[in-house]
Amino acid sequence: MRHTIFQFPPVAFILFFSLVLVSISCHNKNAGNEGVRVPHAFPNSNWSYEEQVLDLPFTITDTTKDYSIEFVLNYDTAANTLEQLPVTITLIFPDGQETYVTSLFDFTAGTHKGIMPAGSGSSRDINLVAFPRKSLNQPGVYHISFYRKAGKYDNYGFNSLTLKVLPLKRERR
Repeated sequence: MRHTIFQFPPVAFILFFSLVLVSISCHNKNAGNEGVRVPHAFPNSNWSYEEQVLDLPFTITDTTKDYSIEFVLNYDTAANTLEQLPVTITLIFPDGQETYVTSLFDFTAGTHKGIMPAGSGSSRDINLVAFPRKSLNQPGVYHISFYRKAGKYDNYGFNSLTLKVLPLKRERR
């Protein structure tokens, strides 16, 4: 005797497809809450002088939320010779409006509280929050211009820089 899907009672059939649709809907909603990650790898652990200014584009469609704009710099503690790395981070809106902050990655021993192991060996992550709460109220492509102020030479010991744009709950204003 052959069984087909149409031999199930119609209520079971409708219930099954309803569960599938709800599951897909929940999955898509959670994916949107994860934010945006834009990784940039440095070949041969060399942040070359030619990459002194990095352009990191990302797209925003949900303009109802505020966002935290952060960076994770992965570096090799044995190869990095810098104690500090000053940076200027410019956020460029889709309409060309710009806002910027200057900040500092501090690799000295006294500031290792914010540094977490990234894996085996001497590889570490250091975090920098550039804009703790920023309203990205224009849908479209934004750009981050990330400028490292470390002289006119290559910097060895840097593996990657990852931009994280994380949605926040909107504060009442």
